[in-house]
Formats: sequence, C-alpha cells, structure tokens
Amino acid sequence: MSKVSTETPLVKLHGKTHKHDKGYFYVTPFGDQKYRQREENYQQKRSPQQLWHTESFVWAHKQIRELWQDAQARKQVEKDWKDAMRRTPDGRVYKDSKGWKFALLQLQWKTEHPFEPWYEDYLRHLSEVAAEKTQAETTSQYMLRHQIKILSDQLAELKARLNSK
Repeated sequence: MSKVSTETPLVKLHGKTHKHDKGYFYVTPFGDQKYRQREENYQQKRSPQQLWHTESFVWAHKQIRELWQDAQARKQVEKDWKDAMRRTPDGRVYKDSKGWKFALLQLQWKTEHPFEPWYEDYLRHLSEVAAEKTQAETTSQYMLRHQIKILSDQLAELKARLNSK
C-alpha cells in the first residue's frame, strides 16, 4: 500500500482507472487515498473454512439488517452492548453496538453449525448435485470426471477394506 495524493484534493479515485491496471485505488475511513496491487484470484478458489466463515457472515448480515429496522430492537442491542462493557465473549472490544452484535451473531451461527458436521453436509450436498448433473441429459465433461473420481475413490476404499479382512 502506498499513500497517493491527487492534484485536486476533492477528487478521490475509486477502483481501477483502466482494465489493464495491476491494482486499484481506494479511500480509507480517515480520507486518505491509497493504491493497492493485488492479484485478483481471491474469489476463484476458496477453502471449506472460508466457505464456512462466509456462511456465518451472510447469516449475520441478514439478521443485523432485520434487527436494525426495528427501533426497539436497536435500543435493546445498544443497552446489551453497554451492559457487556463493549466486549464479546472472546474479549474483543467494539466501538459501536452494531459491530458488537454482528460479531455475536457470527459466533452464534458458528456454535450452532460446527465446522466438521457442516463440512460433511457440504460434501454430501456437492456429491448429490454431482450425481444429479451426471444423470441429466446434458452432462458436462467436468461433472463426469468428478463422478468418476468419486466412484474410483469408493472402489479403492472397498478394495482396501477387502484386503484388510
């Protein structure tokens, strides 16, 4: 990151200025303009842990939107935030009640959906979708290869079980 100053301080650049640029401009909450170079592959491959975090993030956003539409619920959250001395159970301190409640909602989702069972359900869902797609009339080569891989893994596991007996 590097601090960038433009000729006219009123104009702040946002995003890429050209499609071939390696980085993008952004403005910090303090009003400083910065430029960041980053390879844009972060949306392509995501680990199961990242997907799990994303699910908690999406759920918490939905809940916080519903809470913040109700003025009475918002006042209750602010009261709870003050009663908790602006801290979450893990000890982090939050400047505002909305961020505090958001962190609690994420924590709530993660405790209700532990990673290991969630990951098993996620894999089961992926294999069901793959099975449905391979049985469809217009099956892609990727789905066929994926199904072959799953079946060959099952075959290897069965062979190993047979050899161990």
